Amino acid sequence: MLRVAGGLWLLGVVTGAVSLVFAFLDRGAHLDDLRETALTLDSQLDAARVDEVVSIALWGTMGAFALVLLVEALLVEPLLRGQGWARWVLLGTVVLNAGAVLLVLAFLGNDSPGFQPVPHLAVAQLLLAVVALVLTLLPPAARWFRERRPRR
Repeated sequence: MLRVAGGLWLLGVVTGAVSLVFAFLDRGAHLDDLRETALTLDSQLDAARVDEVVSIALWGTMGAFALVLLVEALLVEPLLRGQGWARWVLLGTVVLNAGAVLLVLAFLGNDSPGFQPVPHLAVAQLLLAVVALVLTLLPPAARWFRERRPRR
């Protein structure tokens, strides 16, 4: 069961990374959408200030999501080696992941119908992480972690 969970974690990290690649490749469109949204909120804003805020929103969102993915990727290996503490750290990471995905939905998604690779892949990544986390918390996994712990 832990191998499946580890595979789901890694598949989720790859899915999130693909989402970030799409976000980077389509950054011009995202910047335009964010700029348009900012100007509809306050049309009196200075263009330079709008560009600054929009850049912070785009790169901050991508950076937060990338950081969460990196932490998850680094924690899979200790998890699969039987380090039970990793699943509790991953629990906290999934909470941060949900926040990062909300940022992706807010800043890198729009209301247009159809498939939007960045937000949809980010949500898929979060779902994979949640399923993997649940698998690591089930009783068979808990027994496996207890058996892997060295006896004193």
